[in-house]
Amino acid sequence: MGYDVEFVQVTVGPEVAFPIAPAVASDLLAKAERFEPEQAVRARLLELDGAKEGLDDHIDYIGKGLNYARMCVRKKAIHIDNSLNAAELLKIYRRLLERYPSLLILDLQSGQLHNAASYADWWSRPL
Repeated sequence: MGYDVEFVQVTVGPEVAFPIAPAVASDLLAKAERFEPEQAVRARLLELDGAKEGLDDHIDYIGKGLNYARMCVRKKAIHIDNSLNAAELLKIYRRLLERYPSLLILDLQSGQLHNAASYADWWSRPL
């Protein structure tokens, strides 16, 4: 079982501290930006080393070791059935961030919004 996330485009000011709490995140998510046409987003994802076409319009990604994910492009989110470690997920995130500068990571379990630094910090904390 993985730890599923979504990449979303949400504009926030430079003063915002990450992670963003669920109550604030839900208000921001209501204003999430649409991605460019699905085919353009899919093409960008398929440029990743380890990415290939999957079933039902999904994109499968195989990273180093036992890391894998299945991605689904939606109008306002890239949903990731995530079985990646933090480093592998952030590799994908940083690549997409080049094209989508307002990209954030929505933790579907906690409802928090993360940038790369807060996501890495969250995963490196003691259990």
